Amino acid sequence: MKLLRLYIIKSGIFQKTVIDFTDKSGKPQDLICLAGVNGAGKTSIMELITNLMWFLNPKLTLENIAIDRLKPNILTRTEFAQLDIFYEGKILSLVLGDESHIQKSSEYEQMLIIEKQIASILKEFEEVVKSSIPHNKKDQITIKGTEYFEKKFFNRNITQINNQLFAELFQELEKNIGQKMSKNNSLPFVYYFDADDRKIQDIRYRSIPEDNPIYELVQRYHSEDNDIKKLLVYYDYAYTQEFEKLKEWVNAKVLDNKRITRIDRTQFKVVIQTDNGEHGMELLSSGEESLLIMAIQLYLNASPNSVILIDEVDQSLHPQYQEKMMQLVKKIQQQTNCQIIVSSHSEFIWHEFDEQAIIDLTRR
Repeated sequence: MKLLRLYIIKSGIFQKTVIDFTDKSGKPQDLICLAGVNGAGKTSIMELITNLMWFLNPKLTLENIAIDRLKPNILTRTEFAQLDIFYEGKILSLVLGDESHIQKSSEYEQMLIIEKQIASILKEFEEVVKSSIPHNKKDQITIKGTEYFEKKFFNRNITQINNQLFAELFQELEKNIGQKMSKNNSLPFVYYFDADDRKIQDIRYRSIPEDNPIYELVQRYHSEDNDIKKLLVYYDYAYTQEFEKLKEWVNAKVLDNKRITRIDRTQFKVVIQTDNGEHGMELLSSGEESLLIMAIQLYLNASPNSVILIDEVDQSLHPQYQEKMMQLVKKIQQQTNCQIIVSSHSEFIWHEFDEQAIIDLTRR
């Protein structure tokens, strides 16, 4: 699976825009950089991609779509969007909004999934969420009328055109979504790193749950749910051989002058050896944390049909680490044939890409 293009009409700063992920010959590129200053729309594009990808889910519910009391979902702030995906020699187009804006392919067979009502339902739901009063100190939300929205969401208007082109794919999605994900997963999915959630948690006083990843079309990294330290502690006793391979790779490719030596299970501690002694993983610098988190998740999740999105890939990274991160990105992409799209306002990052692979949003 590779992304081809994203058409946008009236979404934030984008009035009428085409984000083209292809090269000069029209083929999807494997490595792409969204370049631009703050406010150029880099995050909006990544949020649009992750939310549009949900349209592939035949079991889609309100629970799948992120609702934030402080920030409206990108779908409710967009008049029209069309994400074209290249899959097994055909195009699968995920469309938000009116059919009159649809861009049709003259070169490839094309299936269209058109969501006409989802934005209005989400917008109405968001208004209820914003006005809901938290029922305890943890700021959890009790939403009145949830059953009404679930029914409305289930009965929303969806149009599919040429769905026979991907009948086999949708049978596999129906069967696998929500089920335990194989370590050799070949089904399509998007893995998204946002710019603000790359921290290692202190888990000494928590139980370590089983690492039992569930297949979803969209997976977002969350420091608490997907904590690297928690994952490594679990891997050490559940997948010993895989852990040793991962540890060897991290020590050789990721860390500088430091290495993971062992897991102290009694303290839930990943022990890091340095020139001056040992310390726990949670004492790494913010740059080391960010680099390690992205590297390990890339190592574990990149696959031929995955699209990896990394917003502000240079976040907290010294230029030396930015270079190392891009070396890892390129190597993992070559090994897995996934598609990786990063955003950055760092010239150090831009220089790592071919000219045609840089989408300069500042000039739009």
